[in-house]
Amino acid sequence: MITGRLYCTARAMWKLSWFLRDFGYDTELLGNNEIDDSALVGLQGVLKVSHAIAHGISVLNLDGFAPLSRWQELSPTAATGDDPPGSEVA
Repeated sequence: MITGRLYCTARAMWKLSWFLRDFGYDTELLGNNEIDDSALVGLQGVLKVSHAIAHGISVLNLDGFAPLSRWQELSPTAATGDDPPGSEVA
């Protein structure tokens, strides 16, 4: 499990909506511009993350995301089963 945050400013709402859609969030709720905390549990997809130090603070950056169905296509090691230690589908 990865814990993080996505910005919900007016300028960033398109990215939040895209993220939720790709991870299987309820399309009816999304269409009504509703976020139900309980509907967020169990969403699955593929994340590309990186680690950085910003102002002396360790941060985890969300560099990209995709639906779970694209895991085989996006992971060069998924087909061989040679995933690096600690890697998993989120």
